[in-house]
Amino acid sequence: NLEPCQMKFESIWRFLEEIREVYHDHVAIEITERRETIHSLDYLDREIQRLKKMGFELAIDDVCAGSNSYAFIKRRLKVVSRIKLSLLLFKDEDYEIMISFVNAWLTFAKKYHLTFVIEGISNRQLAKKFAGNPIILQQGFYWGKGTAYFNEE
Repeated sequence: NLEPCQMKFESIWRFLEEIREVYHDHVAIEITERRETIHSLDYLDREIQRLKKMGFELAIDDVCAGSNSYAFIKRRLKVVSRIKLSLLLFKDEDYEIMISFVNAWLTFAKKYHLTFVIEGISNRQLAKKFAGNPIILQQGFYWGKGTAYFNEE
C-alpha cells in the first residue's frame, strides 16, 4: 500500500527500486485513499506514471470512497489493472444497496478488463454470491475460517 503523500519522498522511490529489483513482477502497488493527502491531478498522474514505468502492477484501493472516485479511476485506466471495493463502506446499508454498488463496479471492471477485488467479505452469503467469477477476488476475515467452513451446507 502506498499513500499519495509518500510519493513525495525520494527515499520511497529508492525503496521501490530495490523492491522491484529483488521481487520483479511479484509485487503490485496499491494506491490508497486518504482524504487528508489529496494532491493535484497532475501530481498523481506524474507519480502513478512513474510507478508504471518502473514496471509495477497498479491497483486503486477503496474505489467509491473519497478521492478514489469513478472519475479518478477512469482517468487512469491505461495504467491501472486492478480496483478494490471495500464493503465496509456499506456497513450501514441494506444488502440490496450494497450489491447494487458491487454490481456497478463489477460492470465497470469487466468493460475495462480490470481485476476486481471485493474487500470485507464477512460471511458465507457474500462469499457464495461472488464465488466462481474469474475476475473477482475476495478478501475478508471470513476467509480466515478456511474453505472447510465455506463448503459446509
